[in-house]
Amino acid sequence: MNKIKKINFKKNINKYKKNNLILKKKNILLKDKFIRTLAEFDNYKKRNEKEKKDLFKINTGNLIKTILPVLDDFNRFIKEEKIKDNKGIYLIFLKFKKILKDFGLNKIRVNVGDDFNPDYHYAISQVEKDNMTNKIVDILEDGYYVYDNIIRCTKVIVGK
Repeated sequence: MNKIKKINFKKNINKYKKNNLILKKKNILLKDKFIRTLAEFDNYKKRNEKEKKDLFKINTGNLIKTILPVLDDFNRFIKEEKIKDNKGIYLIFLKFKKILKDFGLNKIRVNVGDDFNPDYHYAISQVEKDNMTNKIVDILEDGYYVYDNIIRCTKVIVGK
């Protein structure tokens, strides 16, 4: 009887060792799957956050694009009127510009004599001008960008 118990005991030990090995392999596979799932979820969160930021930038750009005519009107008014006579309007203008700047609005820097760049400039017309071939002769309307997105090119006259 003792011999039979030993044989059964050895069979059971081998069976448990085999089950233990199978469970260890399953455990390793489950750990790997868990780590991959965590990584996928982390990537999802990062991608989702980036999409939110991009969407915010696009929507901000679209909103500011609709407000630009008001900024242009203010700029024209400030240039044509005596600022001393309209200090209140000038202060409102400065506040308006600051708010737009806080939302990422920046003016495209351009000067008369700069090379024409179709990425930033929109040529309204060309005029004959000595030593100004493919250079900006006059600036008609300021261009702007919000963050990295151009929302309006600078309207210029180019020399031929």
